[in-house]
Amino acid sequence: MKEPDLSVERIAALHAKAMAQNDDLYTFLRREFPDIPVEERLKYLAAILNDHFDDYTFDPEDEYRVDGYIVKRFLPRSR
Repeated sequence: MKEPDLSVERIAALHAKAMAQNDDLYTFLRREFPDIPVEERLKYLAAILNDHFDDYTFDPEDEYRVDGYIVKRFLPRSR
């Protein structure tokens, strides 16, 4: 299996697309990458948050389960 592209350029591009929509970050990534495993999407989510955490907001109680993982809803902050 091919490793996800976590380059600075790719993460910046995904972040820009995520900020232009209203879904939480994981839902955006699920739409963007429908055919990759949840673990791969979580790598993208972690990389985006690592570089752009302050651009997202979350409620510690707002979460859902995906294939045995608990995913927090990180939403783009209003600009």
